[in-house]
Amino acid sequence: MTRKTTKARKSKHAAPSPAPKLSRRDMMGRLAIYGIGAVAVAGGGTAFALDFSKKLTEADLTVVGNGTSTIVQIHDPNCGLCQSLQKETRAAFKLCDDTAFQYRVANITSVDGAAFQSRLGLPHVTLVFFDGQGQHIHTLQGVTPAAEIKAQITRVFA
Repeated sequence: MTRKTTKARKSKHAAPSPAPKLSRRDMMGRLAIYGIGAVAVAGGGTAFALDFSKKLTEADLTVVGNGTSTIVQIHDPNCGLCQSLQKETRAAFKLCDDTAFQYRVANITSVDGAAFQSRLGLPHVTLVFFDGQGQHIHTLQGVTPAAEIKAQITRVFA
């Protein structure tokens, strides 16, 4: 009986080649890129957190009648007109010298916002003005330019 001899087979998987050595310049370049990326991510996270915090504050409708005049926007976040009114309203607030009032948003897709809208019987795309005791004193409906909203604020809360 003859015995077959087998040749040693080469592995299909070659050993990994060592990583090329990075020069100091290459390493510093990569660190700079990663550093810029980290700052961008952190900045985006901070902006998101601040915006989220602002939206939580604006959604608190329990402050109506707390002694400070309040403007509440009846708002549907899926409505382009509501978004336009919100943009104009925020621009109007930046024009106001006196900030003796607070701004809130009754999001009609939330339970509290829908109940608020139902209680007043007003449509979305509406600003509702309340005095410090929570009495409804003025209503502004439809998309309105910032200058007109400012004029209404001055007239109503003067």
